[in-house]
Amino acid sequence: MKRKAVQLNDGRKATIRPLGPADAELLFRCFQGYGSIACRNFAPHPFSREIAEDICSRVASDTTSYRVIVTEGDAPDEEPLGYAFLWQLNQPVPLLGIGLIDRAAGGGLGRQVMECLLEQARQQGHSKVSLSVMVRNARARRLYEALGFAYVNGQTWDENGKGWSLKMEKRLDGRQPA
Repeated sequence: MKRKAVQLNDGRKATIRPLGPADAELLFRCFQGYGSIACRNFAPHPFSREIAEDICSRVASDTTSYRVIVTEGDAPDEEPLGYAFLWQLNQPVPLLGIGLIDRAAGGGLGRQVMECLLEQARQQGHSKVSLSVMVRNARARRLYEALGFAYVNGQTWDENGKGWSLKMEKRLDGRQPA
């Protein structure tokens, strides 16, 4: 996927595009834009400037992950709306993660970002993907269920100490997980 223009439910336009080496400041601004909802429910790593710089410095050569930035507006004035990824692409079942800034949640953007990542996983030959979702994150759980994800384990304590989480998987061939 190169770049995808999408429209939110309220008519605003956004862009989903691969994260690039020059996007460290934009990614850090995205991290800063995560409010209380995103910080409670999205915890793949710390949200520091150093982490943003590290991710962007490695993104071009990292064959085990695919990361996207979601923005509104055009460069150089684009504003971050979210960050999402597929990790462990060298494994049979990659991990999917998505975090939108609070003001971008609930407008249909999450579904469009998820669909882009699912298509990317399919194009790379994966037959399923997995994710973890916080038990308390009812909005995300409803979205994942609507997209065909199914629960595969009971709840576990999140490795980042943020609460109880559930593992979900989606088969990309349309079948339900075993």
